[in-house]
Amino acid sequence: MPEVIARSLRLSSPPDSVDTVQDLLATIWAQTPGLDDEDRMAAELAIVELAANVIEHANEGEPITFSLSVVVYDDRIEATATDSGSVGEVDLQRREMPDGESERGRGVPLMQSLTDSIEHRRIEGTNHWTLVRARRTTEPRASRAMPSISIAGVIDEMARQRALDDMGILDTPPEERFDRVTRLAVQLFGVESAAINLVDHDRQWSKSIVGPSSPELDRSKSMCSIVAATGEPLIVGDMRADERYADKVEDGIIDFYAGYPLYAPGGERIGAFCVYDPYPRTFSVRESEMLRDLAAWVQQELTVSQELSKASEVQQGLLPQQLLSMPGWTIAGVCIPARAVGGDFYDWYPVGEGAAFTLADAMGKGIAASIIAATVRAVLRSAARFADVSGAVEAASAALSVDLDNAGVFVTAFHGRLDMDSGVMTFVDAGHGLSVVARAGGGSERLTSKTPPLGVDIETEWVQQTVQLEPGDTLVIVSDGVLDLYDGTLRSLDNLVALALLAQDPWEIVDAIKARARGFSADDVTALIIRRDDAD
Repeated sequence: MPEVIARSLRLSSPPDSVDTVQDLLATIWAQTPGLDDEDRMAAELAIVELAANVIEHANEGEPITFSLSVVVYDDRIEATATDSGSVGEVDLQRREMPDGESERGRGVPLMQSLTDSIEHRRIEGTNHWTLVRARRTTEPRASRAMPSISIAGVIDEMARQRALDDMGILDTPPEERFDRVTRLAVQLFGVESAAINLVDHDRQWSKSIVGPSSPELDRSKSMCSIVAATGEPLIVGDMRADERYADKVEDGIIDFYAGYPLYAPGGERIGAFCVYDPYPRTFSVRESEMLRDLAAWVQQELTVSQELSKASEVQQGLLPQQLLSMPGWTIAGVCIPARAVGGDFYDWYPVGEGAAFTLADAMGKGIAASIIAATVRAVLRSAARFADVSGAVEAASAALSVDLDNAGVFVTAFHGRLDMDSGVMTFVDAGHGLSVVARAGGGSERLTSKTPPLGVDIETEWVQQTVQLEPGDTLVIVSDGVLDLYDGTLRSLDNLVALALLAQDPWEIVDAIKARARGFSADDVTALIIRRDDAD
């Protein structure tokens, strides 16, 4: 089987440009030294022309995101692209050119002169493009038969890839709920390896794997990519003896293979659950049924993952999406759940001559904590009608008491209102105690908690406090997950003060917390940063 060189990328313009496309093409040309210069230059010019005009015209000048895949076969160079631009009517036959140079700015005549085939379809608001250039041979160009391509097949692959991307599972950390299945499969079938493999653009990636194999494999060498392509179970007792699969044998890793297809919620084939062994063996009917049942278990967990992904989108959507209009102040926030969803949140919204700010941490993690957090957010917002902060927290406590008691949880919270002119923050700290003011002169002041968390005692008297923020001062409010990024103790607040004094603005503090939290999954990480700008 000839080697296939493939690369894919997703661009967002801005900031990406045709330079990004040329960088992609350079990596492909470097791996195909036998490619004829004329074919290379013609293909590159046609692909860059398509990308440039999609960026400039497909969304009528507005920012656009699109995907591009380029594959070099032994007989052709093939590029496929999708964009969701609003301009979708392209007449490839008549080639009417309103500006004298291009068809709706896409340079159709130029691309047609450089390639052997162009196809375009607009399906469900998305443009799908395929460009093909046959590689040069010793035959005259006119006598060469063009390889047939299927735009339907290209669209199916794009839909499959989009479904996999939308699940948000690629390159995520290992999870016990998946690892449990692969460990059990190794024991049940007496094999060395079992894996949950997902077929990405040009690679196979393992969500869970037991055995000596690498978690990533070139797609062209993957048995699971065959299962994903056909949607049928595949059992090969001796791969070395079957010419269709002999090139995928790996000594000491795989010579026997059994795989069952896995699907996205929309029915797109995204990978396979498989077991394999370095030695040939037989696979009984009963074992085939067990493989099917374990694959169904994996499928159920994938569905849960999709639901969690959607829940994560909803929860992130509840965070404030717009910057407050507060001249003289800069506000920033970040919330990184330990799982798909979490029990932390931050919030801000205009109130009177300033704004209200909340950071809360519901006990626990995951879906249950996220439901409680969303409820607390909604109740505190609805209590904004109260003239004072303590009244708002008292009303929220009364409204939440039954729910929190039934759930057996409590919520720590900082809830305050800032007068933007005076710089006075009036707040109630309900058992939170993780707030500190970094003073412009270099000192700091920790804000203490004087009341218990919400859900502990409905008879609590919610003590109201104040703190004065002077020009250059920064108020940092965090969840305990941020402390865990340092030494896990209250001494971590000193690290945050030092960070606040060095940072140019609150967003720089947020970026530093994000960088430190990368790959950290023990607890939700949430921070709210409020800085009074220096006086002119």
